[in-house]
Amino acid sequence: MKFFKKKQEEPAKEKRSLRQWAALAVSALKGQPASKAVFQNGAMASVLTALVLVAVILVNLMVGMLPSKYTQWDMSQNGIYSIGDTTKDLLAGLEQDVTFYYLAQSGYESESVVTFLDRYTQESKHLSWEQKNPAVYPTFAQQYGAETASEGSIIVVSGDRSKVIDSADLYTYDYSDYYTTGSYDVLFDGEQQLTSAVYYVTTQDLPKIYTLTGHGEQQLTSDQESALNMQNIEVEDLALVSSEGIPEDAAAVLIAGPTVDYTTEDVQILRDYLSGGGKLILLSDSAASTPNLNALMADYGLSKLDGLVVEGNSSYHARGFNYYLLPQIQSHEATSGLANLYVMLPYAQAIQTSELENVTVDSLLTTSSSAYNKAAGYDMTTTDKEEGDQEGAFDLAVAATKTENEDEGIESQVIWVSSVALLDQNVNASVGGGNDQFLLGCVSWLSGQDSSILIAAKSLSSDILTVSAADAAFWGNLTTIVLPVICLIAGAVITIKRRSQ
Repeated sequence: MKFFKKKQEEPAKEKRSLRQWAALAVSALKGQPASKAVFQNGAMASVLTALVLVAVILVNLMVGMLPSKYTQWDMSQNGIYSIGDTTKDLLAGLEQDVTFYYLAQSGYESESVVTFLDRYTQESKHLSWEQKNPAVYPTFAQQYGAETASEGSIIVVSGDRSKVIDSADLYTYDYSDYYTTGSYDVLFDGEQQLTSAVYYVTTQDLPKIYTLTGHGEQQLTSDQESALNMQNIEVEDLALVSSEGIPEDAAAVLIAGPTVDYTTEDVQILRDYLSGGGKLILLSDSAASTPNLNALMADYGLSKLDGLVVEGNSSYHARGFNYYLLPQIQSHEATSGLANLYVMLPYAQAIQTSELENVTVDSLLTTSSSAYNKAAGYDMTTTDKEEGDQEGAFDLAVAATKTENEDEGIESQVIWVSSVALLDQNVNASVGGGNDQFLLGCVSWLSGQDSSILIAAKSLSSDILTVSAADAAFWGNLTTIVLPVICLIAGAVITIKRRSQ
């Protein structure tokens, strides 16, 4: 009891903060009263704290004034909000103002679209965007012919030109794995849509291609026409039988697998068009006989080898079908958009080239040296190589440029693809859209467009990280047992050392 009484009689020690003890030490050295030193240092600390807060606020305000591309990083797995070099190059050359009107009600905006519009418009001083609430401005879209546009659509305007991007077109769907996994991928196509629209509203003269009809030709699918329109190339049908010639606004003419030969009068119309600097793409049908069209191609030193090409190298044909060719893609402007893609040409014929003084021919698609030609064509009894089969390599698609008038610099150009099955959408799907991409590249090159403007859509989904059971156990034990134990041991060691001092 005496022990406890003695402890109670001891005067209580004054509790001071670390700052107060430091102030006492400073005052002792300066010979100042402790209370005054504490006050002065406390006031100084308050002032410094206030200055730091003001500095932080000012820095935040200045950073907030910077474009979001410098202050916000695109951390999405597929770079959804990032702008590609193709778009940057196009926007860097803008010389006229372009405005995007986003049709969306307040509070119902798509965060992805808003973020992307912010990033996109910061790439050029000529770009800006505004949100137009359809409930507040019910007739706004009508002045641009977009009265039927759904909510979430974007109207792109420059001067007296405008283009509507429907909200549904901002997203595409990839069903390539649907039948194997039961799932599909949603792709954000905002950059492609906006860049194409900017190009459209800032370009006055857009190229037009005419697809010829009346000889059993195949027609482009709606998807193929949409792809050409996305490249800002207009498509229109033309029947030579009712036409006096190729229209003057034709950037190129497409002949897609006629089953009936063109008349000599039709061929003369085409020859006159080409002699004036025209452009032609021919997709031939190996089952059709077209001697008049063949004569037109002979003007460029081109002819086809009778029969069908079979590929002897399994790396260059579809599995199980050695006449479904996967040709080697040669470097050319028309093939520049085919990186990491295949082109498939079933039932193709070999194209032979003869040298002409005023004609230059470039290979676009070629077989391997293991390919061979079956002269019997569809009547062949086997696809195996037999004695007498002519060996490759063979050209399956070529581009030819002919000097029509050297003094005036007039040149004509033709592209010949020896399989109209290039247009088959089932074949196209089997190579991930490579066939349509090749067709688009060919038409773009002939019409003077840059096929590199095409931009791949970006997936909105993220890949699942797959971890083995052993790895999961290792990392689980490391984070839940090992690291906490290390922290506890380190803390105990530090505590014991401090108490022993």
